Amino acid sequence: MVLTRFVFYVLLALLLARALRAFLGGVAQGLHGKPGPSRRIETGVRMARDPVCGTFIVPSSALAVRDADGVHHFCSAACRNAFVARARRSS
Repeated sequence: MVLTRFVFYVLLALLLARALRAFLGGVAQGLHGKPGPSRRIETGVRMARDPVCGTFIVPSSALAVRDADGVHHFCSAACRNAFVARARRSS
């Protein structure tokens, strides 16, 4: 019984020491501003704004309409149709 309790406390102390070392290492790394080996810095994708509803969408997966003002991206066919209908009325 005493030996089991001793082994348990030793294992618990090792786990706590390891967690504390990892935590302090991360704090020190953050203070120096160096990204760790597991962190990859990824670039984002420039989003386009739907001119009808204002939703931001990824241009590669959006519906698009080209007119005299350039290319407009839409989140849905309903927004695209509303934009086209509004453009026809104003022309």
